[in-house]
Amino acid sequence: MSSLDESLIEPLTKRPRVCPVADLARPRISPAWKAYTTESLGPEGKMFGLQDIFFTRSMADQDDAERSRRAQGDHNEFYTFRMEHRQGGPMNLRGEERILLFRSDKAGAIAKIIYSSEAPSESFVESIPLSNGAEEGHQQQQQQVTAQAKIHVLDVKAQYRGRDFGGLLVRTALTSLKSLYCNEDDEVDTSVEGPSKTHKKRIYDVECSLDAEEDITRHGKLVKFYEELGCRVKPAAKVQYVNNNDSETYRKIPMLIDLHSSPNKDRSRKNKLSQLTSLKSPFLPVQLVGTIGKLSIMSHTTRQHGHILVAKPNGEVTAFSAADKDCNSFDLDIELDELRKWTYFTPCHTAEQDRQMKLNYKDLWVMRTNHGTFLTANSVDHTLSCTRLPSFWQPNGDNLSLVCTSDTPSRRHHYRKCWKFQTFDYVMAMRAKFLNFSSLGKATVFEALNWIHCFPANPFHYWSNEGEDFGPSLRTLSFLMAETAREEGFPDWVQLVALMHELGETVKILDQDTREMAESVYDWTLSSRSRVVGCKQPECASFSEFRHLNMDEEDPRYNTDVGVYTPHCGLDNVCLMWSGLEYTYHLLKHNTCLPFEGLAMIRYALLGDWHEQNQYTALTNDDDADLLPFVSEFDALRKRVRLKCMDFSDLSDKQCQNLWDGHYSVIAAKYGCDHVFDW
Repeated sequence: MSSLDESLIEPLTKRPRVCPVADLARPRISPAWKAYTTESLGPEGKMFGLQDIFFTRSMADQDDAERSRRAQGDHNEFYTFRMEHRQGGPMNLRGEERILLFRSDKAGAIAKIIYSSEAPSESFVESIPLSNGAEEGHQQQQQQVTAQAKIHVLDVKAQYRGRDFGGLLVRTALTSLKSLYCNEDDEVDTSVEGPSKTHKKRIYDVECSLDAEEDITRHGKLVKFYEELGCRVKPAAKVQYVNNNDSETYRKIPMLIDLHSSPNKDRSRKNKLSQLTSLKSPFLPVQLVGTIGKLSIMSHTTRQHGHILVAKPNGEVTAFSAADKDCNSFDLDIELDELRKWTYFTPCHTAEQDRQMKLNYKDLWVMRTNHGTFLTANSVDHTLSCTRLPSFWQPNGDNLSLVCTSDTPSRRHHYRKCWKFQTFDYVMAMRAKFLNFSSLGKATVFEALNWIHCFPANPFHYWSNEGEDFGPSLRTLSFLMAETAREEGFPDWVQLVALMHELGETVKILDQDTREMAESVYDWTLSSRSRVVGCKQPECASFSEFRHLNMDEEDPRYNTDVGVYTPHCGLDNVCLMWSGLEYTYHLLKHNTCLPFEGLAMIRYALLGDWHEQNQYTALTNDDDADLLPFVSEFDALRKRVRLKCMDFSDLSDKQCQNLWDGHYSVIAAKYGCDHVFDW
C-alpha cells in the first residue's frame, strides 16, 4: 500500500466531530444499485464501478505471492456471469429444465441446476367437484390442485463454492416455477392463425421436492442451506443412506418447499417476476454480508438490470427488481405512489486514498441515501437498515461480497501509524519517559475521570453533522462498563478496573508533548489492538498490511519468535505496544493494591493475538495460562459495553458524582485507590 501524506490527516481528536462525506456534493442518484461512485468525482469525473471494487488492483499494490499467481495464470481479473435456461435435458424427464451458470471469459458451465415439473392433468382438475356457486367453486378448485416439481441436481464446481451460486440457482429455478404455475397472467394462444388470441391461464400451487444429499463432512450443513432458502424437511421423512461408488456414505434427507399462487387483484398492475435467465447482458451477483453471515436482503446486481435497494425515511430497507419499476414486486408490498417517496442508494468511496483517486483491495465504501442516512447491517435482527451514522463496507473479490465492517478510515489511519511508530526503540523510550511517575503531576481517580469527559468514547466513528456533539464521552463509557460489570455480578475489583481502565488518555491533558503529537501526528493513548514488540509479529496481527512500515521488520534481532526475550519468560516480562491501556496498567501497579488479575485484564485485554489467536506461545508460560480466562472475559465485557455505548446518552456531572459517592469511592478505598496518584 502506498504511503499517505501526513498533512492530509486531520487531528484524531477532532475527527469524530466531522463527517467528511457530509461536506461533499449531493450524491447522484443511480437508477439501480450498479454505479459505485465517489462523491468528489475529481476533475475528470471519475466513476468507480463493480470492476473497480472487486477486481482492479495495481501491480504496485500486489504482494509477491499475488504477482506469482498472476504470472502462472491464476489471476483475479474482472469477469461477469451469464445464465442460460434450457428446456429438456439428458435425464429425459417429463418437463425437464436446466439453468446453467457461465463465466463470461471461459467456456463450460461452472454451476447448474436440473429440475422438472408437471401440472395436474385436465381430467383430474375437472373431476374436482364445485360447490357454492361458480366463482367460489373456481377458487376452491384452484386451491385443491397442486403442480408437482422436483430438483434433481444442484452442482457448483468446487472452486466457485462459497459465493452462494447454489442459492442463486435455486432461487432462479423457484422464480421460474412460480412464474410458470403461480402467476395469474394472460397466455397467448399460438395455435390459431391471424391476430393472436388470449385465454385465461390456470394457476396452481406448486409442491417442489428435493433431496439434501450430505456426506459426513457436511452433516447438517446442506439441510440448513436449503432451510435458509425456505425449504423444510419432509414430515415423517425417512433418511436414506446411499453409496455412490466413491467409498463415501451419504445421508439423503427428503425436503419440500411450497410455492403458493397469489393472483393480483389489480389487473392493471401485473406481477411480473424478473429472471436473470432472461437477460442478454452479463451480470455480477453481489452478496451483502454482516458480522455473522449473509444478510436477509441480497442484491444480485447487474450493470443494466438487477435488484434495487431502496430506503424509506424511517430507516426501513428492502429490495425489488428493476424490471418491476412499473408494477408491484412480489417482494415489495407497497403502493406505487408510496414507492416514489423512497430513495435509491448511492454508494460513495471513502477510502484513505480518496484524494489520489486510487483504489486498493482494502478500501472502504459507504452507501448513502439522499435522506442523508447510510446503509448498515443490523447486528440484532440480521437485516439491512439505515442510520444517521455511516457504516463501512469492504469488498471481498474472492466471494463477490460486500462485508459490513467495524473498520473506518480514521481507524485505518490510526493502525497504520501504530505500525509505523511502535518499534521496540520507541516503546523503550516511552517507558523511560513515563514510568518514573514524577513528571506529570498528581491527581485523584475521580479528578482523572472528569478529565476524560472531553474525549469521545468512540474516536474512530464518523458522525453525521459537522459541529454535532461527538456522542458519549470516555467518562460515560467508563461508568457504563463499571455499572454493567456490577449488574452482571462481577467482583468489586473488576468493577473498579472497568471504571479506571481508560485513564491513560489523561496524559494528553497532563503532557503537552503528547497532546501536540496527538493533534498533529499520532495519538498513542487511544485504545487499539496491542502487540508484543521486540519479536516476530504474528501473521494474524491487526492491519498486518501495514507491517512493512515498521523498521523492526527489517531488523534480524526482532524477527524470531523469541526475539530479544528468553523462551517462556511470561508476558509480564515482555514489552507491549505503548498505549493508553499499557500506561494505565503501570499507573495502577505503581499506585494501588489491586489484585494482579485485575491489572492483567487491563494490560492484555487488547492483546487479542494471544487470548483469541493463541499466538506468542514461545513467550508465554503457565502463569499466563492462568490469567487467560480473566482477560478473555474482561475483553468480552469491554466489547459488549462499547456496542451498548453507541446509542447511550452522555452522563451528566451530577450522575457521575452520585455513582462515585454512592458506590465506587467505597471500592476505591478498599483497594488503595482513594488517594492522590503520582502520574
